[in-house]
Amino acid sequence: MKIKISLLLLSICFSLNISAKTEYYELVDSAEVNIKEKRWDRAESFLKELLRSYPDDNNNSLIISNLATVQRYQGKVSEAIRNYSFAINMTPNAVTLLKNRASLYLEVDSVARALSDYDRILSLDEKDEESRYYHGILSLRVGNLDEAKLNFDYILYYNPASGLGREGLAHYNKIKKDYTQAIKYFTEIIEQFPSAILYSNRAECYLAQKRLNEAEKDIDKALGITPEDGYLYVLRAKLRKLRFDRGAMEADLMLAEKYGFSRELAEEILRVK
Repeated sequence: MKIKISLLLLSICFSLNISAKTEYYELVDSAEVNIKEKRWDRAESFLKELLRSYPDDNNNSLIISNLATVQRYQGKVSEAIRNYSFAINMTPNAVTLLKNRASLYLEVDSVARALSDYDRILSLDEKDEESRYYHGILSLRVGNLDEAKLNFDYILYYNPASGLGREGLAHYNKIKKDYTQAIKYFTEIIEQFPSAILYSNRAECYLAQKRLNEAEKDIDKALGITPEDGYLYVLRAKLRKLRFDRGAMEADLMLAEKYGFSRELAEEILRVK
């Protein structure tokens, strides 16, 4: 699940503050330059200096939000969550901030907190398609299949062409083991937005149906996009196992391990029928 992270543009807000001191704008400019150049540690220093020098400024929710994001890019997860929360306490209806914190909660597998943020976003904008999709995916993760389907159906009701709605229903049907329906939805999305993760998901469905030739084609396509994804070699090992080719299966398990996939987990996946 790939989630967008948003950096809010500082200049839009600060350009309205005509009375601000020259030093203030210099710090803002320095922060922006370093953000654009992805020099996260220097950007963090300038943002912290802004907060120290101007603790009561009306724009501090924006500053704190960007501080959280540059900390996130540096792997400072707990600090980033804390600062997103500070910014949200100052501007509780800021959807972008809620999305950023929700996506970070997902990175640390805090599903309940992420769901809570997406609940809040949807209470503010019920037609936010991206948030409704993630709310549905998280509902699948916690076993609330009915809630998940409601989310995906809602997306397609308001946007019949939505790829997110179709992808959600593909995952829903895959969990329900309705592999024919899942393949149908994955195929519709792949025709528009082919990706390694979609090919691997469809391959899993083909494997479940013992449609080995179709599964092999999807695994090969996925490997053509991300050849260092260890899980794809596990999938191919499973395919080799179903074809009773133990030598090729073992070679793929070694490749999976080479690319960082746990051998123990790989063998557990192979045991699942």
